[in-house]
Amino acid sequence: MGSTFNPQILVEKLAKLNSSQQSIETLSHWCIFHMNKAKQVVETWDRQFHSSPLEQRLAFLYLANDILQNSRRKGSEFVGEFWKVLPNALRDVINGDEFGRNAALRLNGYWDVFVVLRPNRIGSLLDGFGSLR
Repeated sequence: MGSTFNPQILVEKLAKLNSSQQSIETLSHWCIFHMNKAKQVVETWDRQFHSSPLEQRLAFLYLANDILQNSRRKGSEFVGEFWKVLPNALRDVINGDEFGRNAALRLNGYWDVFVVLRPNRIGSLLDGFGSLR
């Protein structure tokens, strides 16, 4: 996997990301391997998410979900970092087509578990969306 984190390598990997389980799991494992750079990973994820085509953004959310689910046993670094960027990412996908909206709402349901587990409860990622829930 390589021991040195390079944001440009992540940019290249994110450009090739698709919604297949293999694509998501492979990149998720790479990101988790670089957990000590969680802040840089998530900042890069966020920049690339917002510059990616709309049809690829759901794959980015699936990647975030896989990283969150599989990294929490090793630490909370990714949870804290993703919570800074996921509300805006969810908003972008929810405002898209109905398929993306439904998938984003389903993911938010999974992520609400993280909110409950966090010591400083911050509420749902979708607080403030009102009728979307």
